[in-house]
Amino acid sequence: MGPLSIYTWDSFFETLCFPKLNGSNYHVWSDNMKAALQACLLWLFVEGLEICPSKPSVDPPIDSTTQKPMPVSLPDHKAWIAEKKEYLEWLRSDSAAMGLMRGATEFRQREHIVNASSSKDL
Repeated sequence: MGPLSIYTWDSFFETLCFPKLNGSNYHVWSDNMKAALQACLLWLFVEGLEICPSKPSVDPPIDSTTQKPMPVSLPDHKAWIAEKKEYLEWLRSDSAAMGLMRGATEFRQREHIVNASSSKDL
């Protein structure tokens, strides 16, 4: 269940009803944006308190004797699946926070955030 699943779409969009960041309203925008991200359970990502887990390898672990991917039933393969799931869940939530912040920023202000790689960087 993702962070937005506890809200109806109406209440979610009401949370985002505030003027976009335009270069002269940062203090009001940041307070509203923080409230919106908190309501969506994403503020901890922006604060950097939800630490990005290590990125797992793209490929499943290889059995050293057969040089083939390990069977799904083995502990190393299960651990790789769990690591991958944890990483993707973090990435999904951080991307959601980034999307909300970018969407609440006027286009001409986006040049200041174009190179951000995480919501904490924004």
